Amino acid sequence: MSTSPANFHDWQYERESARDAEIKDAISERIQDLEMSSGHGDAEQKLMERVLAKLFQSDIATETFHCYLFKLWQTRNAQEEEDKKKMARAAQVIANTIAPIMRDIVSSDIHKEFGA
Repeated sequence: MSTSPANFHDWQYERESARDAEIKDAISERIQDLEMSSGHGDAEQKLMERVLAKLFQSDIATETFHCYLFKLWQTRNAQEEEDKKKMARAAQVIANTIAPIMRDIVSSDIHKEFGA
């Protein structure tokens, strides 16, 4: 057996790392495409349906979503600084509630496409 440094290189690990990086890049690209899209496409609507279906499986997440959606509606014509802050907070909570679910779904779809 040769003790050459090339024999100690873990080619399998390198291939897996390259594949993992490719999957991460694909996930980032897909999310970036969604951020830049108009929101009127069929793919975006289907994704949002899946996100909401997953969200509504949890009573706590559903209640949080409904509560802050209502707060967002209440402050829709905010003129005062305090109301604007409430509106921004409601939007932030909604985004924070939906974002992890969306990332999980997109990530899962990408992993399925790559057969990972």
